[in-house]
Amino acid sequence: MEPSKSDQEISELLSRACHDVRASTRAVRTHSELLLRGRDTNTEHCLGTIVEGARRIDLLIDALAKYSVALQTESAPFQSIRMDVLLRSVLAKLKKEIEDSAAEVTYGELPRVSGNPERLMQVLENLVGNALMHRGEAPPRIQISAEKEPENWRFAIRDNGPGVEADSVERMFKPFARLDARERGGAGLGLAICRAIVERHGGRIWAESHPGEGTTLYFTLPATAATEPRP
Repeated sequence: MEPSKSDQEISELLSRACHDVRASTRAVRTHSELLLRGRDTNTEHCLGTIVEGARRIDLLIDALAKYSVALQTESAPFQSIRMDVLLRSVLAKLKKEIEDSAAEVTYGELPRVSGNPERLMQVLENLVGNALMHRGEAPPRIQISAEKEPENWRFAIRDNGPGVEADSVERMFKPFARLDARERGGAGLGLAICRAIVERHGGRIWAESHPGEGTTLYFTLPATAATEPRP
């Protein structure tokens, strides 16, 4: 029997997760052994490597747990949600990152949708956080909007970051994708988590980007009779 697309994606995810966790574990073990044997005179470097390795392992485990929950979204109860309320909660949570980067975040009217509030808040947090993390030299400028389509609401998160090549856009959503080996920050599962959540809400997610012109991340959610924007 041929493996399903879902089975292949999970297999690839587990393989990459094992690789990343193994690499971090090896770094912790190697430098711990050097300290124990007294074979490294740069104790500060060893300790720094151990702490970073442990941080990385913790980050990966947390991201894998969130991805697992995202795959179970369809079993959670849906309710009517004000997306503007969720976004304000996200911006409050990211207040330090916004202030530290001198970012400007603006948004227009956002509709009500039907969904799981915790999971949709996770989508907004990942997408806004992504724009804050992958920024250029100028302070981030992030715009969030929603547009009504015949059967969906289409949300857009636009930034003024460095952008990516067109052939790398789809790869952004792959688990543990690294478009730049110098990338800092997360575990590489943020956009994969967003895709899992959005698809389990009956929508889709994609991006448009060009080098030097920023990136726009789009996602759709089904529209219902009671999902008009609030005045």
